[in-house]
Amino acid sequence: MKKRLTYILLFTLALCTSGCSLETSPSSSIPTDKAFDSPQDVLNGMHGAYNSVGGYQFWGRNVVAIGDMSADVSLASASSGHFVAINGWSINEDNAELRDAWTMGYQTIDRCTRAINGAKELIAHPEENKLSDSDIMNLHNYSAQLYSLRSLSHFTLVNIFSLPYRAGTENSQLGIVLVDEKPVEAFEQVSRATVKQTYDQILKDISSAKEHFEQLSSANKLSISQFYMNEAALYALEARVKLYMQNYEGAASAAEQAIALRASADISNEDYVAMWSSVAINDEDIFTIAKSNADNLSANSLNTLYNSYGGSISQFVKVKFNANDIRLNLISGNHPEKFDGIPSAQAVSNIPVFRKSEMYLIAAESYANLSEIENARAALLYTAKRDSDITGTNDLPDTKEALLSFIEDERIREFFQEGHRMYDLRRTGKAANIGGNSQFIFGNFVYPIPANEINAGFGVVQNPDWHTNLP
Repeated sequence: MKKRLTYILLFTLALCTSGCSLETSPSSSIPTDKAFDSPQDVLNGMHGAYNSVGGYQFWGRNVVAIGDMSADVSLASASSGHFVAINGWSINEDNAELRDAWTMGYQTIDRCTRAINGAKELIAHPEENKLSDSDIMNLHNYSAQLYSLRSLSHFTLVNIFSLPYRAGTENSQLGIVLVDEKPVEAFEQVSRATVKQTYDQILKDISSAKEHFEQLSSANKLSISQFYMNEAALYALEARVKLYMQNYEGAASAAEQAIALRASADISNEDYVAMWSSVAINDEDIFTIAKSNADNLSANSLNTLYNSYGGSISQFVKVKFNANDIRLNLISGNHPEKFDGIPSAQAVSNIPVFRKSEMYLIAAESYANLSEIENARAALLYTAKRDSDITGTNDLPDTKEALLSFIEDERIREFFQEGHRMYDLRRTGKAANIGGNSQFIFGNFVYPIPANEINAGFGVVQNPDWHTNLP
């Protein structure tokens, strides 16, 4: 069974010198003691991890599509077969989109772990490994990114396959299988951690990434583009994680740090619309997954899902906009246009994982929950002014409850088609009209672990009674 975790991990990255493919190969073909002989080997491993995280099975499509197609903001076409089961809530334990997200998520985690361990061993013996100061600096750079990617992957999986984190509780509900000091080897027995343990691991990896970033020079940090998990992206991840944990002080602080580190100009309304038809880095980008013609996405792109496969935006989203909102220029009828590609390639669109706008909205929501009303309004204005009728904070709500309601709607206006909605409903515990149930609480529902992972018999247990909480 190709998709089960323990079998997947037979198929780890073939780490090789330059000129080799970064596709996966059986680990038995690589001598363990020779896999990471140099910084170049670790770099190859890091590239393999980015390849996995950006694959259409994970953040390159499925994570994003699950986030919207399962919620109230997007509609799938029954004629296409793609995400129809997710959208129509005819879910079973063999769902291909869920299975592929699980598989590629753990492939990313495995590749990160092996490369992290390789870098750690090299750094521990600099003279024996004939490392220059530049080599050591590079290894800290790669390690920072690898810990960041592993944290992002654990965080993504726990928010699909586990019940949400709830502040003030023990969070003893089943989390996911954690990979920390060593990879999961073939046929190894594993078990699921709790949600608390999972979030502890996520924060631990964020802290480890910070430690490695601290070893870098300013120039080295700035050399990491927005196509990679740079330092600003790490703080953006921390902001999102702590928002999901209802740690509002921590979320606001991390969001502000991400904005400061990104240090980009505020984007104009015109440039905001234009950025979606370009694959160049823009001032909104903090971490975006780069796509190009070479990816040959075709049927597996978000563009295809919302074009030839007939995916559309719901009326629920469209009525959230005022007439003078610039973001309406990204909606044509029922068709959302964020991932309509570039003039030369309609299937090619970058996939934003973290944007500056999200950081402002995290700060706004966090400050509102802390009853810091003026700080919340100031942060909220960054995106709200995309409605030209809103010109200053006086045009925004001035009470905690009204602000939080506005922010919920603003996240719908800002992030339609980008996959945030289901995850927002999970973390807030709000009711929504899902699958014909007008008062469905997404936070009470959890997707099933793929059946072939359970049936493999290596210790992963199913979410109990997951099907009883369907809409």
